[in-house]
Amino acid sequence: MIRLTALALILAMLAACSESVSPRAERVFYRGGGSASWGTVCKLNRRGFLGLGERGYISVAHVTDNGTPLVGPKDAITVSDTLSDWSFLGIDPAKLDAGDYPAPKRDGAVTIHGFPARDRDGEVIPGTLYTDDPVPPFWWVELRDSDEGIAAEGVIGGISGSCVFDENGDLIAVVHANGFSDIEGTTGTWAKVVPVRDAILQAQGRGMPVAGTAVAANPPVYQEAAPTHATAPPVYEEVTPTYAPPPLVYQDSAPTYATAPPVYEEVAPTFIDPPAYREVVPASARTALPPEIMPAQRAYRVIEPQPPEIIPAPRGAYRPRGIECTICL
Repeated sequence: MIRLTALALILAMLAACSESVSPRAERVFYRGGGSASWGTVCKLNRRGFLGLGERGYISVAHVTDNGTPLVGPKDAITVSDTLSDWSFLGIDPAKLDAGDYPAPKRDGAVTIHGFPARDRDGEVIPGTLYTDDPVPPFWWVELRDSDEGIAAEGVIGGISGSCVFDENGDLIAVVHANGFSDIEGTTGTWAKVVPVRDAILQAQGRGMPVAGTAVAANPPVYQEAAPTHATAPPVYEEVTPTYAPPPLVYQDSAPTYATAPPVYEEVAPTFIDPPAYREVVPASARTALPPEIMPAQRAYRVIEPQPPEIIPAPRGAYRPRGIECTICL
């Protein structure tokens, strides 16, 4: 019993020594369509009478676009911007004062409070503001590790939307992405963040660029050089992890058909005698009748009648020729 009591005291002392996650960071968990995702939302420190009134939340669009979380605040999205990747929930950003949220300052110490995937206790990651990104409104934070002798491990899925607090405990940004780039003199581990001040100004139409306006067609390209604060680390975009069943493996096989395809057999060509045509007199020729063919006329020869030839009869008598004498004188 004494040993258990001593162990409980030791654990309590260790817990008291370790930095706890801010109550303004709240865990969100989404599930649907065979996938799951995690993230963090930050409670805004909106001022009001005796600290009362609407507070609302800020996070990043690629987290809140998952819909209504199963775990975490279920406030509806009021305004969001997928390009600059910020999202306001449960409050109109027109009611917010950008001056309540300090602008990032180079070399300023910060801590990131959030909930990695499946982590219900949260995590606090120390870092240093390094430089602003060529594409506004983003900034880069050089990450460190709270454990001595261990290199900075960076942030993993679920830390997106986490709260970035400065040394005074003021909310200054939310986490957009994680990056790794070896720059001499740094830990080489980075977090890309969205300043809350700039997100409010963009939502109110007073920031540059205006919310929803494309800033650059292509991500910036960085050339390796000696480490300076003017050199920005390359851009890495954190993708919210999704967990889905492993893809099915298909085996190549011959295609099957619900009904067998038709089989065609090549046969010898068959020919049909061409039709006989009868010549027809064209219509234009039928307007005039063909010439009538008359029968040939018979030829007649006129013979003049000749007087009968008189042949002298014997003994001086004359008688017509051809007449036989029956009585001879």
